[in-house]
Amino acid sequence: MKASIPILSYRNISPVCGIPPAEFRTQLEWLRDRGWQCVPLSRAIDYVKGRGSIPEKAYAITFEDAFLDHWVYAAPLLREFGLSAAFTCVTAFLHDGPCRPDSTTEGADLRSLPMSRDAWAMAAERNDASGFMNRFELRILTEEQGHELVAGTHTRQACFVSDRASDRRSKSEADPLHGLDADAQEEGPVYPTGSAYAHDGFWPVGDGMFDRPLVRRRTEERIEFCLNEFLLCRERLEELTGQPARVLAWPWGEFDEVAVEMAALSGFEAALSFQRGPNDPTTRPFAVCRIRMQGGETVRELGRRMRTASSPTLSRMFRRRTGWVPLSKV
Repeated sequence: MKASIPILSYRNISPVCGIPPAEFRTQLEWLRDRGWQCVPLSRAIDYVKGRGSIPEKAYAITFEDAFLDHWVYAAPLLREFGLSAAFTCVTAFLHDGPCRPDSTTEGADLRSLPMSRDAWAMAAERNDASGFMNRFELRILTEEQGHELVAGTHTRQACFVSDRASDRRSKSEADPLHGLDADAQEEGPVYPTGSAYAHDGFWPVGDGMFDRPLVRRRTEERIEFCLNEFLLCRERLEELTGQPARVLAWPWGEFDEVAVEMAALSGFEAALSFQRGPNDPTTRPFAVCRIRMQGGETVRELGRRMRTASSPTLSRMFRRRTGWVPLSKV
């Protein structure tokens, strides 16, 4: 029985949201001191697809959405430890700009930089993508520091998964539509949302904001949408890096057979999910498992997760199909 390779998924590395840099450092130190070897995501994908081998106690690291915080706080620590990671990019937010300071820049006021907690709201409400890494920074990560980029779709679009409102929107609910409607008001009906790539979904039609009827999209329309999104994302990433874009990350971890078929048709070789299970040559390439790292995990908990995810037997015992959307439910 071949080994399973754990893949860690981080979202926010910041003193103000997500995982503090000191906690991230502690985790990297623990992994290094216990003999874990970080390998590029591409090598992990090759292993899952039955090509090549991995060293003993191998693991990989991914980061969600290519936030500016990853440049400011995560990348310097990765450099210090000599590690390679993969960053998921939503290509609609690719933008030009200067190389901004990071936590190693002497005298820089990092408080003036946009934080990842505000990035999605800034992009949706003001068309301001400065909370994400720009093309210059991403090229430095890939060309000079040896990191990789993963396709996060073009817009990371959500949809309503039901036409039954559950409550009224409150001001405290941050971006509940996930970019579904840029004209969202502070109050209005709340509908459950999900990935527009995994659900046909319900969409508002006509004029007005909250009094519009929701109409279910046809699967054929979703197929066309997925193809457009996946192909455009691949094109933008390959234009940026000059390298083939091989891997897709499912938005919110959700996918179904239609989405998988469209991803393969678009030229992707594999996709990252948040399912639990082994990552070995028996794994479905479009359901590669990742471990969510959300902050507050002790190194003891990290050790437990690594032992489980690296053991084919244990990872199968705790298998969970998180994010899988059966066609009958779409």
